[in-house]
Amino acid sequence: MINNETIQNNFSDISTNSTSTQMMIETHSQLSNKDDMEPMFVHVDTSIKSVPKHPVQFTSENLRTHLEPIILKMIAWEYSYLFQQPINHVSLVILDYPKIIKHAMDISTIHNKLLHGEYKNPLEFCDDIWLMFNNAQLYNKNSTLINKMCTKLAELFVEYIDPVMQTLGYCCGRQYEYLPQVMLCDGQQQQYCQIELNDNYYYYNNLDPSRLNLSYDKYIYCVKCFNSIKNDSIFVGDDPTQTLVEIPKSLFLSAKNDIKKPEQMIDCIICTRRWHQVCGLHLDEIWSEGFICKTCIHEYNIKRKENPYIASKLPINDLASRLEQRVNNFLRNKNCQTGHVTIRILSASDKICEIKPQLKKYYSNQLVNNYPYRNKTIFAFQEIDNVDIVFFGMYVQEYDEHCPEPNKRRIYITYFDTVHFFQPKIYRTDIYHEILIGYLDYVKQHGYMYAHMWACPASKDFDYIFHCHPSEQHILKPKHLQDWCKKMLDKAIVERIVINYKDIVQDCLDNQVQTVLDIPYFDHDFWPFMIEDNIEKLNQEEEDRRKQDVEGEQPMIDEEKISDKCKSEKTISNNTPNQISNSTDLLSLIFSNMEKYKETFFVIRLHDQITSYVTVNDINDLIECDLMDTTNAFLSFTSNKNYEFSSLRRAKFSTMAVLYELYTSTTDKCTYSCNKCRQQCDIRYHCTVCEDFDLCEKCYNIQPNHEHKMDKYNELNIIDKSSIITYC
Repeated sequence: MINNETIQNNFSDISTNSTSTQMMIETHSQLSNKDDMEPMFVHVDTSIKSVPKHPVQFTSENLRTHLEPIILKMIAWEYSYLFQQPINHVSLVILDYPKIIKHAMDISTIHNKLLHGEYKNPLEFCDDIWLMFNNAQLYNKNSTLINKMCTKLAELFVEYIDPVMQTLGYCCGRQYEYLPQVMLCDGQQQQYCQIELNDNYYYYNNLDPSRLNLSYDKYIYCVKCFNSIKNDSIFVGDDPTQTLVEIPKSLFLSAKNDIKKPEQMIDCIICTRRWHQVCGLHLDEIWSEGFICKTCIHEYNIKRKENPYIASKLPINDLASRLEQRVNNFLRNKNCQTGHVTIRILSASDKICEIKPQLKKYYSNQLVNNYPYRNKTIFAFQEIDNVDIVFFGMYVQEYDEHCPEPNKRRIYITYFDTVHFFQPKIYRTDIYHEILIGYLDYVKQHGYMYAHMWACPASKDFDYIFHCHPSEQHILKPKHLQDWCKKMLDKAIVERIVINYKDIVQDCLDNQVQTVLDIPYFDHDFWPFMIEDNIEKLNQEEEDRRKQDVEGEQPMIDEEKISDKCKSEKTISNNTPNQISNSTDLLSLIFSNMEKYKETFFVIRLHDQITSYVTVNDINDLIECDLMDTTNAFLSFTSNKNYEFSSLRRAKFSTMAVLYELYTSTTDKCTYSCNKCRQQCDIRYHCTVCEDFDLCEKCYNIQPNHEHKMDKYNELNIIDKSSIITYC
């Protein structure tokens, strides 16, 4: 896939025939244009199922006029000789070439087909060009000269072809592909075993999914798990606790995770031109009448139905309103005229942070059962080119005053992630900071004492929230991310939102932490897992010493001393890391690890200790949304659907698809009944003053009217701004 998504509009160096271009337009518009008349717009009603068809037709002369200059440009390139003639596999002594390359192609063959009128439309020409490039890259390794020159020539072709294809009414002439997805291994060798890009693996095609406990079409094993099974058969099943099905290893086929999936193409229902679905920004679920390309929209003066599934019409609550107002005020103060930023809380659910088993066993009589919290998902969108694009996502955990210590009145920023599409670029960092500072300000006003943040950058091939970041997006190094966070917190201190911040070790020392139970314990955080690992380590050490004692390999060790070592924790008398690391108990092991990672964990104080706390009063309603409830749920959905954020065009399409899913997945769960007739209402009028008061359309029109202002909502639970809202 060619990563440069910017369409080059410089077409001046390719000779074009304006008469031929007009001929093509006339062919397409022959029902509406006459040589001696002004263009007459045809209004097409796309709401009906039978839309008039005006299939576009191209003459061979027309195609040659537009496409031959591209061929000549390619031939003129210094390294094009590698691709100009058919491959003679005999003279080149590459006898396996016909076995690997099933359909050979070269520039001269394409040129001859163009001159002899064998192409019916420009897409067929593009298909042959890309076939030539794909063959070269398939047969030649990445490190070879031919492969590298092929990549360069493909880039030149894209630069030349896109303006021509747009002149001819298409979106582009590119070949867009999705990279292979990471696959999960069905083996039991490891708990989470993945098959990465270009990894080899084995798979079994299940021809009978009706079998008990074997309902999937395919079962996949990585090489390590497959080879670790020494038997001639593998026991496979959906549920390992049920009866497994024995499958001979000979039925498993080998493969490589390197198959790229092309982007879906869609045909215009009027002119039949074929566009990339992503380029056309089309979803059948939104425009059920079918896809109409931009060329036909302009040619026939068609008014496309507006997309109702936009970010600004999602339900808004107090937190989202505050954040959105802060961000847009910042942009206005900078005299920034870019698209409005919309911020929404997409999920808000009450959850439980469960104590992990090792810690629960270690402190069986001293632990609380769990720590309740509210999980929230915060997304920010910006309208770019009249299309919503999500550019910021954040997941947070809020532990209020009812939560036991040490989590009481603390919030934890679990994840935040960005894709670099916010415009203008100069204010991207400022906008990210404004959202984070705005959130800290909000929770401070609602009685939270501390905020915690883990400043750990994602690796290149690992996503926190958004599936497939742009390859050109810079990934901050740990030190740079820490400085980025400090800059944000310093701004918050100036605004008197943050009192101070420190690393996690200094915070533990200042608070005189005596046991690991005094360390805040958050869901999905680093330290609960680290505590579990260290308890297991201590238990294993004790077990090893007991075995040595029994076998007489070591002097007898006082069991009481071992017990004290493993099950008690010494008070830290001197608050210095060196003295802490010299100790051998559980707390000391944790502090030793904290020393390694302390710079990445921020503890942020929002109030002075002497300040009297306000009661945490979250006036925002719970928002049930399975899609946005966890990062894994959102990532799984977007990756399975190939909703990438790797480029601006894909981010536009993916955001549109996600917004549609948000509306439709929540609409089914929300039903409203009229407060007068008690009947369920699709279209409803909601009182802006009374609490939970709705009227159906019939009752709304009955006199006397309700005394307060009422907003009209359609069947998608979206405010109908075209309706007249009355005061009675």
